[in-house]
Amino acid sequence: MGLVWFFIGVVVGVLLLVILPLIVAVLGAVLAIGFLVALPLLLAILILVGVLAAAPALGYGLLFAALLVALWASERRKPRLPPR
Repeated sequence: MGLVWFFIGVVVGVLLLVILPLIVAVLGAVLAIGFLVALPLLLAILILVGVLAAAPALGYGLLFAALLVALWASERRKPRLPPR
């Protein structure tokens, strides 16, 4: 009976060795497709985080620019003297 189990083990082992490249190829294709789907999503999330992180600085910069424009526009000018 042991000889039968030995042959079964040999046949199963050979089949697994034959199927192993197919399993590796399928896993590689799954990982490649996963990266193709995941990388754009990851980049979009990173861009969104960057925009949200820069929003306060942009807001304060625009506020500062608006104050400068308002101060410049409200500057009182000396009346010009007529030429002699």
